Amino acid sequence: MPKNFVLAVSDLIFFHMKEVPTTETFDLLKQSAKKNSKIILCTDHSIKEHIVQTDLSFIHDIWLMPQSDTELLFRFQKLQNEIKTEKDYWLTKNYLDTTINSVPHLIWYKNKVGAHLKVNESFCQTVNKTMEQIEGRGHYYIWDIAPDEYAKGEFICMESEFEVMQKQETCIFDETVKVGNEYRKFKTYKSPLFDIDGTVMGTVGIANDITQELRYKEEIAQRANTDFLTGLYNRRYVYQYVDNKPEQTPITIFYLDLDNFKTVNDTYGHKEGDHALLLTKDILYQHASGSLIARIGGDEFLIIETKEYSDEDLENKRKWLEEQITKAYREFPIFDKLSVSIGCAHAPKVTGILDSLILQADAMMYHDKKSKKAGQDK
Repeated sequence: MPKNFVLAVSDLIFFHMKEVPTTETFDLLKQSAKKNSKIILCTDHSIKEHIVQTDLSFIHDIWLMPQSDTELLFRFQKLQNEIKTEKDYWLTKNYLDTTINSVPHLIWYKNKVGAHLKVNESFCQTVNKTMEQIEGRGHYYIWDIAPDEYAKGEFICMESEFEVMQKQETCIFDETVKVGNEYRKFKTYKSPLFDIDGTVMGTVGIANDITQELRYKEEIAQRANTDFLTGLYNRRYVYQYVDNKPEQTPITIFYLDLDNFKTVNDTYGHKEGDHALLLTKDILYQHASGSLIARIGGDEFLIIETKEYSDEDLENKRKWLEEQITKAYREFPIFDKLSVSIGCAHAPKVTGILDSLILQADAMMYHDKKSKKAGQDK
């Protein structure tokens, strides 16, 4: 009987039994052999009859002796090929596991009915479940979402799997997934998995969480299109907004400029000046809701409406806005001198007319401002 240390370091063990082995012999083999080693029992027919009823689950194979050189060569070659296949399988699995677990993207493999066969660590971290909990389970359990909630939401995850299997080609999707208590956006790449006979057996998917990227894009777009202080749209967005309107869209603009705004800044400081601008924003939201409201300069604002007015209605609207805004200022003692001058202009279609309308409204606004000042000087 080989020594324990020999069994403990051997990958392949041939044990030639010339007599009926005792229970202690099998226990020694089972307990001392290296993990995953292959144990080959070499015996003859007479001894075989005594061992087949023993627990041989730890034995790899039984070779009946004696054998010819040809038989031994065949068995050794078959054993070598088997060992090589197992080694190749282990290497391939190791390559795959190391690769998919080293990337931040979610990776999964599913069968035809949507059960997860394999996932990577990023997938586990996202759904807050272990691989053992995930593998073999479907979409609803893994993502903690009820079927009726899935049906009412904007989810396309399961439908996209069927589309990939039907088309039998890689497809790209933008998908919404509920992760915990929030909804996240994923860019997913899904491909069909083919069985050995060429039929589709499932899908493999890779998902890139683009939620934060989309937030950054929205934030950048917002900063590019809005005024930092008030959050109103800026001049850049006004032109973009008008350019995107159909050619025959009517347009009306109101050009607002605060009266005595410099006095507020000089008397109470820029903090109260900012307060006046923010107050103006709130007033405009209240009295011009549904319109595009923009701050295009220090104390200059635009209201743009895509509707037609008669000249009379337009003038009435202009005066009404002046009254409402000035009335709101009077609720604050420090703004008792503050008022607003408004000019307006309109056209039956929007194309190529904005600059001209702004000039017209600007000229009217200054005329209004001069008229009020002249009346105060009398």
